[in-house]
Amino acid sequence: MRLIIAFVAAVLTPTLALVGWYIYGQFAMFDSNDPYIWVRTREFFVICFVISAAHVIALGIPTYFLLRWRRLIRWWSVLFAGFVLGAVPVGAFSWPLHSSPGSYALANGVQTIINGVPTMAGWLQYFGGVLFFGVCGLTAAAAFVSCAA
Repeated sequence: MRLIIAFVAAVLTPTLALVGWYIYGQFAMFDSNDPYIWVRTREFFVICFVISAAHVIALGIPTYFLLRWRRLIRWWSVLFAGFVLGAVPVGAFSWPLHSSPGSYALANGVQTIINGVPTMAGWLQYFGGVLFFGVCGLTAAAAFVSCAA
């Protein structure tokens, strides 16, 4: 039962952290009487929950059983695995070298891809995104470790 609670905590912790960050931005950007803040927040919660649950089910559970089979369950190995499982899928799917020659991209007015080649700003944006999702995976793993111990 403790293991199930740990996996549920691994799904909910990054979800609730991201939703808290999102709702803070909603109240900072819009009037607090805006009734659509809660509609947007609910939709964002569902998206975060589904992605987090998919990561835990498809990647986290098999990794846990692999680490347990190899007798490598330690707090640091679980945290490392959580970071890697959060970062690697995003890093693979957002790899900037998939752009076709002649393509250009802008982010906040800064060119991130010029003629199909990522600029330094593009690489920084890419690694920042990968690091962000790695920290989300690390957060999930920390929740898992704290509940499973």
